[in-house]
Amino acid sequence: MWRGMMIGFLMLLGMTQAVASFDEAVAAVNDGKFAEAFEVFSTLAEQDDARAQQALAWMYYDGQGRKRDYEKAAYWYRKAADQGNITAQINLAQMYAYGQGIAQDFAEAAHWWQKLAEQGDSRSQAALAGLYFQGAGVAQNMLTAISLWREAAEQGNIEAQRNLGLMYGKGQGVEQDDVQAYAWLNAAAMQGDKTAEQSRDYAFQQLTATQLKEAELLAGQYMEKYVAAVEEENKKPH
Repeated sequence: MWRGMMIGFLMLLGMTQAVASFDEAVAAVNDGKFAEAFEVFSTLAEQDDARAQQALAWMYYDGQGRKRDYEKAAYWYRKAADQGNITAQINLAQMYAYGQGIAQDFAEAAHWWQKLAEQGDSRSQAALAGLYFQGAGVAQNMLTAISLWREAAEQGNIEAQRNLGLMYGKGQGVEQDDVQAYAWLNAAAMQGDKTAEQSRDYAFQQLTATQLKEAELLAGQYMEKYVAAVEEENKKPH
């Protein structure tokens, strides 16, 4: 799922109405003055500032200005997550899923990913779908997995597009459909997913001449709606 994809600290730069000391700490990080930033974030975190708690957790997780400490990272991510900090919620869910600095708990990971999935976060939707597919932390439910992967795939999530294509190819949770399999796998493959590329080529070999025309048409539509359009939307300022 998301191994190695912890959300970076630079997301904080886009936040508005930051208190002066928080801004100064961000500037210190950008200047490589991690020890200085750590002190400011620590003070603000103890004052229950969710942004500072998330930033402090990142510093512990990444070993910036302090020895890497996953337990303390999880502690501060939890503090910020409980206050609704989305970045902290994403990272906390991942730490629960992989047992980093905290006991592995798929039910807790599902809890946080569910919150984020309901807000439309495609990465959380894809990750939660994986738990439903495996029955890890939640009751196994192929229909729910398919639904979540579809929501994420339509937002351009590569992992979801690949998995949705594989489900269609195997007929798991959906009626087997090589045309749909080819179209979804192609969308992921065209974004650089090697596994999807290999599976797409296999799906291609299963198509009849009639199906091939339909598959190529559908693949073009998916590229336009779920790759190109999403990429264009992501370029817009938010």
